[in-house]
Amino acid sequence: MTGRGYKELVAEGRQWLLGIRQGGPWLPGIPWPRFVGLIIEAMRPHYFAFGVGAALAGAAAVREPSGSARVALAAFVAGTGWGVGQLINDLLDRDTDAVNAPGRPLADGRLPAGPAIGTALVLGLVLLVALLAIHPVAWMLGPAAVVLLVGYNKAKGIPLVGNLIFGAINTVAAALGVLARLPSSEEALSSALTALAGALPLLGLILGINAWFVLANYEKDRLGDRAAGYKTLPLLMGVRASAFVRAVSLPALACGILRLEASPEMPGAVALTGAAVLGGLSVLPSLLKGTDEAALRGYRLAVPASLLAMLGLAAPLLGGLGLAIAALASVALMEATFLRTHNP
Repeated sequence: MTGRGYKELVAEGRQWLLGIRQGGPWLPGIPWPRFVGLIIEAMRPHYFAFGVGAALAGAAAVREPSGSARVALAAFVAGTGWGVGQLINDLLDRDTDAVNAPGRPLADGRLPAGPAIGTALVLGLVLLVALLAIHPVAWMLGPAAVVLLVGYNKAKGIPLVGNLIFGAINTVAAALGVLARLPSSEEALSSALTALAGALPLLGLILGINAWFVLANYEKDRLGDRAAGYKTLPLLMGVRASAFVRAVSLPALACGILRLEASPEMPGAVALTGAAVLGGLSVLPSLLKGTDEAALRGYRLAVPASLLAMLGLAAPLLGGLGLAIAALASVALMEATFLRTHNP
């Protein structure tokens, strides 16, 4: 078994459009309300908090009193962009997901591929246009995001590169949050570059948190990834060695957060401490058992650990109450998904 490629997606999209031109239905064999529900399910909104958290963390790094509406738009674009990325990933990984997560709408055939491809393209274009309302320079992040999203599946075939590309995707979301806090001015480009340069430590930290998270994801998905021909670190090193890498990475991430001094207030400190504790606990099942099932149990803790880390960095922007609401909502949504399916 091998993963699908973009040429195959183009062929499927062309075939769907050809059928429409010949008088066929837009949605073959499925009503519109059902299709919308399946699209939302395939976009996996329980993971939207990753993109949203990264954007909010980036916005919190800029001490500007204005831009709340644009920050909200940046968070929306980042979260929805994450969903579009999940949709593209599932379109490419239908064969792999048939092994790892057979209940996903594209893997089990409930969601037709042609309309899903068209939806991903339309949503992507809408998000690219929305960038213009965030900051005059924000559109420049669009091509970077597209390249990273398109290249991610190929990157999984190269050890460690998949982790870095995944982390870079949410780093773009954090950069979008930075730009959302900047005023529009005649010197928009120079001010944006200055702000992004100042936020480099935070952007690197966001990359590290997400690269750490996706390593936990790869640990639980070895069976399908092996069948697809990917070369993730857990496939090369084994579950225990991969969990050890995550364990020794935690102090480095903690030191990065302490050096950044991004969230010294109590709410942020509590969230970041909780993230560290959950992150440490998440490596234990894989270290002790070294099995795919144990990795899945650890992954259930790695998800809230990563979310709390990014939301903790966003605490100066969210405040105590906002942080509590965001953390509880994101963790509750994730847990509800885990109760519904063993591998969300």
